[in-house]
Amino acid sequence: MSFTLKMSNVIVGRSELESRDAAGRIARGAFRPGLGYDLVQPVFALFEQASGDPSGLAKYRKAREALRLHLADSSGATIAVRELHIRRAGDGESSDSGLVLEVEPAEPLLPVSPR
Repeated sequence: MSFTLKMSNVIVGRSELESRDAAGRIARGAFRPGLGYDLVQPVFALFEQASGDPSGLAKYRKAREALRLHLADSSGATIAVRELHIRRAGDGESSDSGLVLEVEPAEPLLPVSPR
């Protein structure tokens, strides 16, 4: 299932969120940037710069909330999220763009169906 991240009506990017933990608490997947990614990239760079510093993370979260991002599934239904990050892919994570979308949904997502 494809998920679309938007800011207003501008597509920031898409992901299949193909990796999910057993409890459905964290979902992540390769992120394919859209036209709006350049508008939000500086905010997500704050997350990386914070390096766990509480005041840096607070600044990042405040800036991210101001973006009013919306995550929707392939049917257009909005997915409520507790946390959302776009970050560089780490070891063992595959992404053509080098980016990963990581979300903590308010409700567990349905499991990824086998292809």
